[in-house]
Amino acid sequence: MATSLDFSSDFVISSGTVSVDLSRGSVLALYHRHLREFLLPKGRKNIGETLEAAALRETMEESGYRPQLLEHDLPNLATSLDSRPSPWTTEPIAVQQRMNRGVRKIMFWYLAGVDSSSRSRSANAQEEGEEFDVHWVPINVAAAKMTHEQDREIVDGALTAVARRDLCFSEHETNGGIGPAKTHDDGSDVSARP
Repeated sequence: MATSLDFSSDFVISSGTVSVDLSRGSVLALYHRHLREFLLPKGRKNIGETLEAAALRETMEESGYRPQLLEHDLPNLATSLDSRPSPWTTEPIAVQQRMNRGVRKIMFWYLAGVDSSSRSRSANAQEEGEEFDVHWVPINVAAAKMTHEQDREIVDGALTAVARRDLCFSEHETNGGIGPAKTHDDGSDVSARP
């Protein structure tokens, strides 16, 4: 087994999202004007911040859209705390590593849902050097639009999760389509009125 050891001065942890507007069938892409690249929203985790919170915050700051994590049923190696675990989770869909000037960058990727018609103008807090234009790209060409090969693979993985969701669940009124319908042990809808 190959191993590596990096101390805190030699790595940075980042989180990002593949944000999908399920109702419009589009994926959020950022176009970096200076670099002329199509990218996914991501950025460094702050001290004390969870990976999930960092992914959502970075997406909001870079795009002006407020995403929510989407549950998916992609296989993962995470341990469940529940004796009868649900296959649905918001665990990362991918982790990516790259070296940049001797520093290891570890990026965790999450599947997120967002309403492309609800951009918050005050929420766009791009940092200096982040010259992003927001693009909503149709699902069928979203992966190909990404500049980097691994970003294309991450988008493909996310869209696999979206397709699996569509096979299992339709949008659900009680959760706004952000996750599968909540059910009782017998499979009946939790939100159903007697």
